[in-house]
Amino acid sequence: MTVEQLELPQTEWYDAPARVTTPLRPLSSQERLPLVDVLRGFAILGVLLAYTIWNLGAPPDSQWTALDRAIDFLASTFVDTKFLTTFAFLFGAGTAHQWWRARLRGVNVAQFHVRRMLFLLVVGVVHGALLRNGDILAPYALMGLGLLAIRNATPRQLVFVAALVALLPFGVRPTMNAMGLSLMHRPALNRSESYLVANLAWWRYWYATNTLTEWPRIFAVMIAGVWAERVGFIERLATSRRFARRILIGAAIVAVASYGLLYAVAYLWKAGHASEIRMLVLSQTFSVSAWSLAVVYAAAFAFVCRRPRWLARLGWLRSLGRMAFTNYLLQASLVVPACLVFGWFDTITPSRGVLLALAVMSVQIPFSIWWLRRFEYGPVELLWRNATYGRR
Repeated sequence: MTVEQLELPQTEWYDAPARVTTPLRPLSSQERLPLVDVLRGFAILGVLLAYTIWNLGAPPDSQWTALDRAIDFLASTFVDTKFLTTFAFLFGAGTAHQWWRARLRGVNVAQFHVRRMLFLLVVGVVHGALLRNGDILAPYALMGLGLLAIRNATPRQLVFVAALVALLPFGVRPTMNAMGLSLMHRPALNRSESYLVANLAWWRYWYATNTLTEWPRIFAVMIAGVWAERVGFIERLATSRRFARRILIGAAIVAVASYGLLYAVAYLWKAGHASEIRMLVLSQTFSVSAWSLAVVYAAAFAFVCRRPRWLARLGWLRSLGRMAFTNYLLQASLVVPACLVFGWFDTITPSRGVLLALAVMSVQIPFSIWWLRRFEYGPVELLWRNATYGRR
């Protein structure tokens, strides 16, 4: 696949681009970068694991087996935050690419982008209120609207803004303490409440706390994705073996060093000592370790996807990635009814969470392959495109 087929920027973003006479339309499967679809498929599996291991309620860890503890440790190291980071990065990069394609055709970027985000917001609100109270679609939509403010920023300005936004959570608690305010407390478990009432309580808690403490970091990663698209990072990662090797080695060094520092700090600083500094260092070190490990995954897949045989073997993962929106919604649509029917909420140990994730994968993978053999886009992806482009 050539750069021209991908419609990647050949000039500076701020130069007046040569107009393209073809109408703005979604990319076909032949025009999509395979690496991006593989990464999305890999990420959707990671998000599923995080959801089933940690989000469904678990018995006290005193009841866990040695296997449960091992799974929790491995998942904390290799899964937690890494796949949300991948999604946020690809979301920013994909958004910047769509801006460029719209701009080539003289389409109003803001109107086009707002339609896309509003659809995502509506679906996310319904999904979060009824199924997954930790929904990421609505937050992505709101932060996606915020990306419009930096759509004309230079790469250097994007780096500065991303760094500034990533540091914002560290000022939240001191500022609130100075103002005599506090974050919302976790909802108390009340088994007499209906599922919907309890879910809405957790949904409110999710927005009341994560909006200030976690979203800025995700937003910073999205801005990094916009930067990556502007400078051609993803296309270069997918096409240059030497560049992919350099990124893989560099990110692996940072990941190992940051994880070592994380455990060293946690061991040396006991609870109650230097709490504010400890929180700052631990939180930022964890973010660096998660982000760098996500880059390791991406660079490793860049190597694999350069080999035609391996790329063919990863066809099932590409199918999952091409239907990431549908599969994300399908996860909670399968898990929540099963938990309600069998009374599994608050009983999911890490080992049970892995088994539940495998059961969902056994449905999602064949469904995605079957669907894409018959249709160009996933069912929800098709609705999203219709809403975005204003036509079928």
